[in-house]
Amino acid sequence: MIVRIFTFGLITMIAGRLTGQMTPKTDGPKIEFTEKQHNFGEIREDIKFATHRFTFKNVGAKDLFISTVQTSCGCTTPDWTRDTIKPGESGFVDAKYETIGRIGSFQKTITVYSNAVNFPFVHLDILGNVQKEIIDKEPEYTSQGQITFMPPTVSFKPLFDHKSDTQTLRITNGTAYSTQFSASENLPAYCQVIGMPKSLEPNESAKVKVVIDGRKISAYGFGAFEVAVPSDNVLFPYSGFYIAYERKQYFPKMSAKELAKAAKLTTDKTVIDLGSAESGEIFNTRFTFTNSGKSDLKLHEITPQCPCVKVEYTKNLLEPGESMEVKVRFDTGIKFGKSTQTINVISNDPTQPERNLYLVAHLPERDKPKCATCPR
Repeated sequence: MIVRIFTFGLITMIAGRLTGQMTPKTDGPKIEFTEKQHNFGEIREDIKFATHRFTFKNVGAKDLFISTVQTSCGCTTPDWTRDTIKPGESGFVDAKYETIGRIGSFQKTITVYSNAVNFPFVHLDILGNVQKEIIDKEPEYTSQGQITFMPPTVSFKPLFDHKSDTQTLRITNGTAYSTQFSASENLPAYCQVIGMPKSLEPNESAKVKVVIDGRKISAYGFGAFEVAVPSDNVLFPYSGFYIAYERKQYFPKMSAKELAKAAKLTTDKTVIDLGSAESGEIFNTRFTFTNSGKSDLKLHEITPQCPCVKVEYTKNLLEPGESMEVKVRFDTGIKFGKSTQTINVISNDPTQPERNLYLVAHLPERDKPKCATCPR
């Protein structure tokens, strides 16, 4: 049964033109990005993904939250801070561009929607040039005058949960100074950097191995972090590279008999249509999970993509034939139009280890106020 609780009063909005111009406000949340464009330059196709993090700060007086982030192309995958950003705090928007099969120059736009009163939506751009040839030649490094890592992002996709994986990169001292390097600090327990040179002369380079142990990571899906490399170089006391991974479950090849004996997740529904509602209503609903297989079902993760959705369940292991209710709470906040929220479910069901469940609510359109005195 769906219980709907009306919690929000009248939400006053001042709609602008499609160009994004709005009447200035001074007392709400305000978003300020440190940069709105990033140029990857020349990158190799075989790095698979080029990732950049845009950072922003809430310079307003009230809580800021990102409602959604959209990209101009399916080749670009966004990620962003999903928690509320308090005044004075910072957040991020990640843009991950897939390079495989996309030789040539590119420019893609990421649009960030939030409740900021100064910029309710912000356009960010990434651009670069994907090359088939290897471009990490020493003369190019020398001309840059930097300590460089190629590729700048080491990608592990997929990274399976039953073993470790190794990738290599090259560090080059393109500066005019002999440089001594210190060990990287605060590496995750599942990461090792092997072969980092103690020192490099000008124009000298070395190969470095990066090892990620998929068995030691707790969460599934996309993850990324930066590896900082300290040195005594007067120009670049800190340099570094990024590591990105997509952790997935490993299932050995199984026969029909083995599949018949495996765990199997069944849900009573995949989509819950909450019907029409006013912005600000809170919905409480539920899904029923059943293990219809013949082995124990492990629920690794049940994760909403939006902080406006909360889930509650009692166990992570279901025996054959056992069922469990997953309670869901959806706070519509100040969302408008058709709102679709996604819940990611990861289990040990070998036939469908990853699946999505959806909540759909039909809310008033942003440009259609319901009262005669509402601002237009």
